[in-house]
Amino acid sequence: MAIQVLFFGQLTDIAGNAIGIPVAETLRGLEQELWAQFPLLKEKKYALSVNQKMVAGDISLTEGDVVALLPPFSGG
Repeated sequence: MAIQVLFFGQLTDIAGNAIGIPVAETLRGLEQELWAQFPLLKEKKYALSVNQKMVAGDISLTEGDVVALLPPFSGG
């Protein structure tokens, strides 16, 4: 299963713009894998979206999903 992971804002300094993850069945499993690859991510605050929809909690992932890590942002 291939999942694309996108990073935005300050998170790109840690992980770059995008990576592919070959296996992740759940959002929490993906997060654990990302923390193993990029330990500094664990210290950062961010929201998660799957296929351009904000999500909370653990959900199942399927091949082709796009997961984005979005740091806090403000607007005006």
